[in-house]
Formats: sequence, structure tokens, C-alpha cells
Amino acid sequence: MEYLRNERKHIVYSIILGVVGSLIGISIFAMSGYMISLSFFEPPIFVILLIIAVIKLFGMMKGGLKYLERLLSHNSTFKLISRVRTQYFESSLNSGKDMHSVRFIQTLSRYFEDIEDYYITIIYPYVVAVLLSIAVILLSALINPALVVTALVLALIMLVLLPFVFSIWNGRIDAEYRVLDENAFLKTYQFIHGFTDLFVDNKDKAVQNEISGQLDAIRRNKNKDSLKEAVIELITGSAQIGTIVLIILLMQGGDIFLIPMLILLVISYFEVLALVVEPTSRFFNTHQKVGEIERPAGETGDGEISSGGSIRLEAVSYKYPAGAYDALSKVTMNVDAGERHAIIGSSGSGKTTLLNQIIGEREMAVMPQHLDFYNATIRENLTMFGHFRAADEEIEHLLAEFELDHFKLDDYVYFTGQLSGGEKKRLHLVRMMLEDKDWWLLDEPSAKLNQSLQEKVWRKIFETDTVIVSTHDLSHLHHFDVIHFMEAGQIIESGSYEALMAREGAAAEAVKRYTEYL
Repeated sequence: MEYLRNERKHIVYSIILGVVGSLIGISIFAMSGYMISLSFFEPPIFVILLIIAVIKLFGMMKGGLKYLERLLSHNSTFKLISRVRTQYFESSLNSGKDMHSVRFIQTLSRYFEDIEDYYITIIYPYVVAVLLSIAVILLSALINPALVVTALVLALIMLVLLPFVFSIWNGRIDAEYRVLDENAFLKTYQFIHGFTDLFVDNKDKAVQNEISGQLDAIRRNKNKDSLKEAVIELITGSAQIGTIVLIILLMQGGDIFLIPMLILLVISYFEVLALVVEPTSRFFNTHQKVGEIERPAGETGDGEISSGGSIRLEAVSYKYPAGAYDALSKVTMNVDAGERHAIIGSSGSGKTTLLNQIIGEREMAVMPQHLDFYNATIRENLTMFGHFRAADEEIEHLLAEFELDHFKLDDYVYFTGQLSGGEKKRLHLVRMMLEDKDWWLLDEPSAKLNQSLQEKVWRKIFETDTVIVSTHDLSHLHHFDVIHFMEAGQIIESGSYEALMAREGAAAEAVKRYTEYL
């Protein structure tokens, strides 16, 4: 971890404080057991009072050391997370990731929780447990050589064997969960945003049943995780009881009065070990996620995208970070200047992902799914703070054309949610017209608009030289030169409107369902 170096001083200090605090905690239990044994010999009262005073003093010291240790370790962790989060966000901006995607937000939240676990509950406690085990082994050598072997074997089992075994189990559970979570997310997204298509095709009940089945599978996966934790607790408890019994047997021929002290010492020692086994078993999975965060570009893809007077996609595949499947698979698509291309298909088929791959290949005006407006005036938002040159009269004419004349150019947009979905669509279209590009790329341009406004938007789109549109509105497909039908990340049909209708394939079936639904 490269970021570990920046806070190494605080981390080393927190480890030292953690080890000392754990030793003091064990000493408190050990002295309590020793006092129990000593009482059998009826020692002077001041000896008992002295031990009690030392126990009290150690208790206060343990609390103070614990506070300082947590202060240093959490301070270091939060600085680390802040630095990694900032670096990841900056690299995402540079790599052109979809900042609105649920997967991006999920990475910023859940993955960074894993990073917090990586430092606070895995690395730091494990190092403390190892150093504490070394101290216990050295202490055992002063009492009974047989205890050295016992302590060494116990440390190897609790700190090496069990974490390794359960890491394999945990890896299978986590891998299964990621696939289930990915599939459930996609099916739910498809059900919500593509309900009309599913209803028209009479597949809504089937998809709903699939979602219920996947949620049941996720619950079963969580039950496996709970079972793993229960097994760890059972093994740890059994090891603790077995160690206590073994100590009693080993000490029968020696200093019997040390048995209460050793029993309480073992109980305190296991409190440290028990907290390490389960988190350490997650080390490899968490380390992999940390690596995904640290890499500048988390997406994976192959194929070739080229541009000049046209755009060429040749066998392009694409997978989102931690994705269980290819969002795009071997997609080939050619767009020449002056052509109009439509991309259709149900929600979740990969249309938006395909558009995201095309963006940036050449100069074009873009209408993404999620539209943002700045905390600024209408004029500043439409001209991008004067970057697009336009007279006020021209802007006002365009606003009136798209029934937005209730906005004044000096009206202030305080937040994006202040605008309705239809207003954002039309304002962004005006922004694209002021940008004055020969190529337009639009994602659902007619969504959230009434019939009259939809027709105005489509007329303006078809006045543009070169257009690439992703849409669920199939009423204007006959105006496009090429139509691409997508399913499961692949283009399964491409051609002119007449050719696709004559073929009577998936595209023709979609148009038929759409017409019948209307």
C-alpha cells in the first residue's frame, strides 16, 4: 500500500500503543488470577492491597493507552481514505467514467468502507496480535517449556491456519455475492426503467419472478456468511477451552498455584485472537478491492475505436469495475459523416454504455441521460459562461420555440432539481444548438416530453448533419439511415428501416409491440 508510507509514523505509534495496552490488559487478568492463588497462603493484607492498587493503576493506563491508540489509528485511517478517495475521483474524471452511475457511487461508498476495514480491523489488529503472541511465547518460556510449544501452536492455528482456511470460504461467498448483486441490480434496473417494454411483451411477471429468485439467492448467500462467523466462534471457543484444559494438565507436576493466573491470562489473550480471525480471513478480498481503487482506470475493455471523417468500432468489448459480465461484447459499428444512426433495445441492453464509448472520439454535441446545470443564470448555462457565442435575441427565440419563454436570461438556476425533467431536456437541446456542432449524440432525447414537444425535438434532430441517437421512442425510426438493435451488450441486428422490417427479426418485433401499445 503506497499510501501507508505517508502515515507510517502514526501507524507505528498506534501499533506500539496497541501492543502495550494489550499486554497491560493481559497483566490485569494475570494478576487477578495470581491474587486468587496467593490468597490460599494467607499473605499479609498489604500485599493484597498492593496487587489491587497495581490492577487499578493498570486499568487506568489501559484506558488511556486505548484512547491514544484509537486517536492515532483512526486519524491515520481517515487521512488515508481521504487521499485515496480524492485520487480515485481525479482519475475517474480523467478516464471519462460515468460519474452518475450507481456503480461509481457504490465504489465511492462500499469500497471505501472496505478500505477502512483494511486498516482498522485487518492490518493493525493482526500486527498487534502477532507481537502480543511473541510476548506470550517468551513469557511461557519463563514458566514451563511445554507452555512454549502450546503457545506457539496456538498462535499458528489462530493467526495462520484458520485465517487461511476461512479466506478460501470467504472468497467463494464474496465471489458468489458479487455475481448475484450484479445480476439483481441489472434485473431491477431493467424492470423499473424498461417496464413498458416488458409489459407490452408480457414478460413483466417473469422478470419480477427472476428478481425475487435472485433476492432469495442473496439471502442464502448472507446466511452462508453468518454460518461462517458462527463456525469461527465455535472453533475459537473450543480452542480456548482446550487450551485451558491443557494448561491444567501441564501444570499438575509444577507450580499449581499459577493455574488461576494462566487461565485468566488465556481468557484475556483469546479476546485479542478471536477478534483477528474473521477480519483476517477477508484480507485477500479486501486487498483486491483496494487494488481496484488504487488503479487509475478501473474499467476493462478491448477492441478498436477510430475516428476521422467517420467513427469505426471494431469488436469493442467493455466491462465495468468489478463487473461480473461484459457490458459490451464484440460490438462493431460504423458511422459515416452525414448519416443518422438509431440505437434501440430494452433497458440494460448496453445502449448508454455504447454511447459512452463513442463520446470523445471526435468533436460532437452530446446529450447524456443525466443532465447537469450550473448554479448560474440561464444565459450562462446555455452559453457555457460565454464559450458559445450567441446574441440574447437568438437565445430568446430558441427558448420560445421550445416553450421555455417563461425563463428570462437572467433567471438563476440554484440547483438542478429546480428544473423539471422536460425543461432540462429542452434547455440542453438549446445548449447543443448554440454549440453548433456537425455531429450530435443523444441519449433518450424525447423522454419526459409531451407529444407536441417531442415532434419539435425530433424535427430539430433531423436537421443536423450527423446524428447518433439511443431511444425507446420507435415512432421515428423510418427517418434514420441505420438502426442498431442491442440485446445483452451486443448488436444483434443492423440495417435500414425497410430492411429490418422485411427481415421480421427482433427490431421488427419491437416496432410491432410499440405500435400495438400506442
